[in-house]
Amino acid sequence: MEALRWDRVLVPRWLQALRDERRTLGWKGLLRKRGWSLVVAVIVFYLVRDLILYVVIPAGLMAWLFR
Repeated sequence: MEALRWDRVLVPRWLQALRDERRTLGWKGLLRKRGWSLVVAVIVFYLVRDLILYVVIPAGLMAWLFR
């Protein structure tokens, strides 16, 4: 029986595939293969994450506290 690996549980399969591609091709090869869509996807991911962490959650907490 194989031991439970947390990186297999917590990391989505598409991200595991990108990680494996980067390991085989390197950063330059990955950017050549995936192109600007990869760059745009990373930027959008971090914009959404930061919007939720630094705007939505604090605004919701403030609305709840001052209700």
